[in-house]
Amino acid sequence: MKVSKRSSIAIVLALMATTVFAQTKTDAINAFNAGYEEAKSGNYDAAISSYTQALTIGNQLGPEGEDIVNRAQQQIPAAYWNKAKEVYAQFASDKTLENLEATINGFQDAADAGEEYGNDQVASAAGGNVLKMIYQKSIILYNNGELELAMQAVDRALNRNSNYAAAYYHKAKIVKKQNDTDDDGIIDQNVDELLNWYDQAILKAEATNNRDVAEKSREAAHDELLAVGTRQSEEGNVQDAIATLSRALDYDDESADVYYRLAEASNKASNYEKAVQYATTALDHENGGKTDKAKIYFELGYAHQTLGNKSVACDAFSNALFGSFKSPAEHKMEYELKCDSTAR
Repeated sequence: MKVSKRSSIAIVLALMATTVFAQTKTDAINAFNAGYEEAKSGNYDAAISSYTQALTIGNQLGPEGEDIVNRAQQQIPAAYWNKAKEVYAQFASDKTLENLEATINGFQDAADAGEEYGNDQVASAAGGNVLKMIYQKSIILYNNGELELAMQAVDRALNRNSNYAAAYYHKAKIVKKQNDTDDDGIIDQNVDELLNWYDQAILKAEATNNRDVAEKSREAAHDELLAVGTRQSEEGNVQDAIATLSRALDYDDESADVYYRLAEASNKASNYEKAVQYATTALDHENGGKTDKAKIYFELGYAHQTLGNKSVACDAFSNALFGSFKSPAEHKMEYELKCDSTAR
């Protein structure tokens, strides 16, 4: 008897269907229990496979398999979560980029499983860890000098969470490093771009009550502008220096160092009255001792000397007789101003 090819296919499909529907609740329970045992032994891939099998059978059973379906849906995300934690432990003991990427992928799988099966706790926790690990990757790449890859990683983090204040702060650090062309620790170009990322870090940090990042960002922006402005002043670009230093006050309007440098730049620009104002304000905010204040008093004395205020200038120079300013202050008092005394 000859059987057609089409008939043979139909017979095979019928047998397959009979096999599938022959699976019982006992099969589903056995698959679930096998998954449970594998999970207890730390064999999470095998556990996930068995739980998935139990879920498939339970769905085929309809209402009869509903309890197995519910249990499997709870356990699958948990197995992914535990698997991810195991991978993270490997990264913690050996912080290679390969282990880090495996950790990111592991937590991403857990987050996806949490979303798929309605486990909000796993989805949220795993998703948060993905974000942290991507941020950690950017830090490692930055420390390795791989700035372009570090930027890609931090942008990846910000694409996941645009309110991640620490990522904006780290992005600013990368921008600074990329634009420090002579590697002296001071940015040489694209200062506005740098400040934009510090500003974003401050904005997001304040919105999320992250005081640490807000303070670090303000301090970093202030310090960078102070350094750039000081360099401009030393190079003779005093108007640029005054503009840059004035911007630093937006991040710390009680900075004695900035007011001192503004006094210094103003003296160089022959704006002596402004120099007096800045030096006086610097003294108001300087919390250090006599040696710390000496440089400020020297600028104050110089401004008053040029304005013709001999008595006030002598008084200011007498307070500058400390540290490296002692000798130049004495010279001013003795040979230029001919003050009554060179010391108190």
